[in-house]
Amino acid sequence: MTTIDIHPFDEHPSHREIVPFNPVCLDLFAQVRQFVEANIDTVRLVHIGSSAIADLRGKPMIDIAAISTHENLRAEQKRFEALGFHRRDVWTDTDDKPYVCGSIIRDGSTWNVNIHICRAGDPVHRDGVRFVEIMQERPDLRRRYELAKDRAHRESPTDPQQYNEAKEWFFREFEREVNPGD
Repeated sequence: MTTIDIHPFDEHPSHREIVPFNPVCLDLFAQVRQFVEANIDTVRLVHIGSSAIADLRGKPMIDIAAISTHENLRAEQKRFEALGFHRRDVWTDTDDKPYVCGSIIRDGSTWNVNIHICRAGDPVHRDGVRFVEIMQERPDLRRRYELAKDRAHRESPTDPQQYNEAKEWFFREFEREVNPGD
C-alpha cells in the first residue's frame, strides 16, 4: 500500500508568502493522488491552483479538487480524515463541498495541501481545470495574476479569506478577457 506522512496544516506566516514556482509541487501532487486514489476508490484527484501552473509564483500550497462519486460528501470527508488529513475551520468547508487539509514535508520544506471534495462538474472542478489550462497558455495572465497575489498579500498577509477576496478583481477581469461578450 502506498503511504505518505500527512502532518497538520502549517499555519506559520511563511506559508502565506508568495514564492517562485517549484516543480517539486508537481511530484508531491502525484504522490498525494497515488496515495488517496489507492485508498479511496470513489475519488479522482485533480491538481488545481497556482502550484499546478509552471512558471507561476504562489504560496507553498498544493490545491486539489477531489472529484467524488460517493453519495455523501461528508462521509467522503471522513475517509480522507482516516488517511491522516484533517478539517480546518474555514469558510470553504461546506456540506456541498467539504474540505480537508494537511501538510507534507519534503527536503526540510513544508508544503500545505488543500483538498476540496466535490462532484464532477462542480465549479471547483470545472473552473479550476479551466483556469489551469488557460493560465498555462497565457504568460501575460500569469504575470497579472502574480501582481494580484502580491497586492492581496500586502493587504492581508495572514487571513486567507481576506487574501482571496483581495484577488477577486483579477478573476473578474480574467473572465471578461477569456469570455468576451458573456
